[in-house]
Amino acid sequence: MAHLTGQEALQLAADFALKAEYMRADDAADFKSKVELYETASRVAFLKACVIAREEEVRPVLGENLRRAMFVVA
Repeated sequence: MAHLTGQEALQLAADFALKAEYMRADDAADFKSKVELYETASRVAFLKACVIAREEEVRPVLGENLRRAMFVVA
């Protein structure tokens, strides 16, 4: 997951969560550990998406200037 965009990581998290939900609906005993695995993978992908989003927020796109509003507090 090192080279994902924030959008791709969110999509991956949603895919894992959806797969876990389908497996939970089947309610087979052998699927319980797989459901937990997919739920964990979904959480990890979501956290990775959050990290990527923070990094994308800080770095400007190539060719753009990073301009932040500056306010004086008196």
